[in-house]
Amino acid sequence: MTETTSAPAVQGAVQDPQANTLAIVGFILAFIAPPIGIVLSWIAVSKAGKAGFDSKLSKWGLGLSIVFTVLYLALVAAGVWAALAVPTM
Repeated sequence: MTETTSAPAVQGAVQDPQANTLAIVGFILAFIAPPIGIVLSWIAVSKAGKAGFDSKLSKWGLGLSIVFTVLYLALVAAGVWAALAVPTM
């Protein structure tokens, strides 16, 4: 009588496709529309965290969205300041 041994089943970690899609879209929107990128990347980070995954793409999207939002706000503030500083005749 021969005994057959089977290798233990290795279960791969399957990430939620919706969270992965949100991470990709959030990362892309970090460059195009950073405030929307913040929201979508935050949702993707939250979904990945609840599922027990570490989504680096969503974290990068969140970070870049925040940085670009701050830069855009600084540019707008500089533009408003420059427009108000122009002497009128």
